Amino acid sequence: MKKIIFYFDPTVQSILVKKKNASGEVKTVLSSKHNFFAENEIVARVVDINDESEIARYIDDGYDYYKLVDYFSISLGRGVRFDESLKAYVSSYYGFVVLKDGKIQLLSPLSYSKDKLYAYYYVYPSKFNSFPSYKEIVEVLHVENVVYTVSQERYEKQINSLSKENPQLSRVIVAEGKAPVNGYDEYFEPLITLEKKVGKVLSDGRIDYKEQESIIQVQKNQEILKRIPGVKSQDGFDVFGDKIAAVKEDKGGLKKGDNIVQSGFDDTIYIAAIDGCINIQNNKVSVLPMAVIPGDVDLDSGNIQFNGSVKVLGSVKPGFKVHADGDVFIEGDVDNAYIYSGGNISVKMGVVGKDGTRLIAKGDVFAKFIQNSKIEAGGNVVVADSIINCDVLSYNTIEVTGKNGKIIGGKLVALYEIKSATIGTQTETPTTLTVGRNFAVEEELNKKRGEIKIARERIEEITTTMKMQFGEELFKNVKEYLKILPPQKKQKCLVFINDLNKANAALQKLIEESWGIEERLKLEREPFIIVKGRIFPGTILNIKKSVRKIDTPIDNAKFYEDPEEKAIRFISAI
Repeated sequence: MKKIIFYFDPTVQSILVKKKNASGEVKTVLSSKHNFFAENEIVARVVDINDESEIARYIDDGYDYYKLVDYFSISLGRGVRFDESLKAYVSSYYGFVVLKDGKIQLLSPLSYSKDKLYAYYYVYPSKFNSFPSYKEIVEVLHVENVVYTVSQERYEKQINSLSKENPQLSRVIVAEGKAPVNGYDEYFEPLITLEKKVGKVLSDGRIDYKEQESIIQVQKNQEILKRIPGVKSQDGFDVFGDKIAAVKEDKGGLKKGDNIVQSGFDDTIYIAAIDGCINIQNNKVSVLPMAVIPGDVDLDSGNIQFNGSVKVLGSVKPGFKVHADGDVFIEGDVDNAYIYSGGNISVKMGVVGKDGTRLIAKGDVFAKFIQNSKIEAGGNVVVADSIINCDVLSYNTIEVTGKNGKIIGGKLVALYEIKSATIGTQTETPTTLTVGRNFAVEEELNKKRGEIKIARERIEEITTTMKMQFGEELFKNVKEYLKILPPQKKQKCLVFINDLNKANAALQKLIEESWGIEERLKLEREPFIIVKGRIFPGTILNIKKSVRKIDTPIDNAKFYEDPEEKAIRFISAI
């Protein structure tokens, strides 16, 4: 009876299959280790035997695995031929043998990466521990039109690294194209933190969301950006020689803006050219001398603190602060907020609020109107429409410039001038205006005079003690008196004299300092108050130390202090 001896597992149909492991994971594994054959190795044989017990003498030497099946008509597929000398079916080259639809064929172990940059060969030791030769590989790839075969040295190095004693399915690279180099323009990476904080954690664990440090301050020569050089695009090719087009990538990096320059020690490091703050627009990083807040000062921006000038394109919302060493420009209004400027404060709209609204400027303050606020300016306070119920202090002039401008209620103090079209109201709203007084310097002078008084008292105390211990004669001729004193008493007297000299020197210094303060109290020009329209009863005028209460309406008047009578008089303002 006829039988077929298969030296491979005829039940598998592919090199790889998916199987679940013990943990339930699906893995791709080798379907059968018995199906790899090298060139001229026997894959099957047809035998005619009387009984299956005779089969052992028909098994070819070296073949320890086989499957015996009843004879059926088989055909030959790719890679398998019938060898007349061996009277057996043999492989024509290295591959994986399968039986499919009655046809014995050799599956090619060749595979490609998705991008076809690599060609691989699945290899496993054959029946006689053989791997495909480099020549076989070249021939197979040639048939497949693969043009970029790896070198023989590289191929054999991979094969030689495989273990025949502990065989595993392996994948070796047999062809390799050239990957494209995707290009990109140069871009910059930050060397400082560009993200603002969510808020400031307080000692009790709460978060103050107003303190976000949204202004990133930098100093001149501080490192800001690192340049990442651009790369030119280069096309690649796959293992078939077909072009793989390179693409221009967008790294999404930063761009260099104004006032950022290359450092002198590293051409990839860029530094701030000026003191200022970081500004990022359209991914471009600049250092600006002025911090620009694109909207309101609110919970989105947090409080603002900057060592330069600040421009707010919106308004300053209730409870928030702006602190700038330079000028402050506000396009909107200020509502129950705190503004400090080391220069000028300019509010395009109005300043309103309750007890919390305060503006302090070392320079001038400008606004459309001011209401229920406290203002302090080292220079002028200039308002377009009105000042209502405010405490205003100016170390120069206060002026409401509008044709119908008015000052109503509150207390206004200016060193030289206060001007407005209208002052007070028909209902006699209490309004106090003061010029010609520098209360801060006066307070400083009073404090200094207090120190002088204490110094005089100290001198008097030392003098009295000396008179009590040494008598009046000591002060008639100190040198002669010291000569007649015993050594111990003389030493004690010298200590008192030293203390007295120090006290006199301290007093003289305080007196000279008070002279300097008094000089600062002197006015450069005469102060006055001008009302171009009408001033109403209920208004109290203070010019220098003279006081005048307005009892009847007065129109178009310039008020001044008569130097002889020390009283407030007025003349026509025009």
